[in-house]
Amino acid sequence: GSRRGYLLQLLAGAGWSSLPALPLIRQPTLILAGDDDPIIPLVNARIMGRLLPHARLHVYSDGHLGLVTSAEELAPLVAGFLRDEA
Repeated sequence: GSRRGYLLQLLAGAGWSSLPALPLIRQPTLILAGDDDPIIPLVNARIMGRLLPHARLHVYSDGHLGLVTSAEELAPLVAGFLRDEA
């Protein structure tokens, strides 16, 4: 890609937000968030949990790769969510 295209992508990412659309989403949503995530702060998950009408938020004690490092804890939650929503 060109430098111009890359710059335009950066500008679009910096100025766009999906927050206004979240209350319109009716799909059941499981939000998994680590309380020690240096990449995506926990506050982001809390905001999504409040704005998505059918969201279930689970905060786990781990970081960004919790689905890998805490799989024993999180896999049953995901399986249960899928079973409940089927």
